[in-house]
Amino acid sequence: MVIILVLSVLGLNAQDHAGKPVPTYVTGDECLFCHRVKVVDTWQQNPHARTIWPNEKGEEFIGSKLARPLRKAGYGKFDILAADKKTWDKEKFANRCAGCHATAVDPETKAFATTALDCYACHGVADPNHTKDATLMRFSSKYPKNAREIVSVCGSCHLRGGKSHSSGLPYPNNFVPGDDLFHDFEVDLAQADNEKLNAGDRHVFANVRDVLKNGSSSTCLSCHAIHTDSSAKHKRVLTSAICQNCHNAEGPKSAVKKYEVHSALCEY
Repeated sequence: MVIILVLSVLGLNAQDHAGKPVPTYVTGDECLFCHRVKVVDTWQQNPHARTIWPNEKGEEFIGSKLARPLRKAGYGKFDILAADKKTWDKEKFANRCAGCHATAVDPETKAFATTALDCYACHGVADPNHTKDATLMRFSSKYPKNAREIVSVCGSCHLRGGKSHSSGLPYPNNFVPGDDLFHDFEVDLAQADNEKLNAGDRHVFANVRDVLKNGSSSTCLSCHAIHTDSSAKHKRVLTSAICQNCHNAEGPKSAVKKYEVHSALCEY
């Protein structure tokens, strides 16, 4: 059963950018002026900063262990090397990958503004007054913690298998943090119980379902640090039921269940 959650359930601000032009936003280069110490010096340790990355020759790739070469094809466009490693696909990156591996994808042209993830991808449009009042900046240390808002932002990329109702694409249609992700992005939360799904994806579905349907306050940010090494905080978390998606009920936590990570969308 596909679950579409409406704005009133999420309790988010009344904004919706699905299908609309990308809003004007402050880029990461501008953010660096004030955040160059506590953010910039650790950001490159996190996979979110390397959803698209260059090698020493300046060639660009998508992914990590199973990296796929990319080839620039104009502003905000990439061709991606096909799975046969012989031909270049001119449509696949825009139709499958751009929404989660690049920033600010134009709903009409599918062209992106920035390779990899810019600050805007998680923090949204910055209020110019946030320098005086940190509560105005989404996910700052003083910003009110809203579990539904957090899983909405994280889920915009990590709920693999979802689909935009308006565009038909496997990534949200111009989702901006603060929007109701599930107003347009259709997700089958029953996948949390699908034992054929790899443990990592099931973990995301289970956490989102717990927040949206059961009122849980535990979110991705409870265990994962986004600006630094994502797994450092995760390793210190206390044992809970959700841990058994990946870990055994008994024995050392270092002994995780064996599973194969696979995604038909991502082709690995």
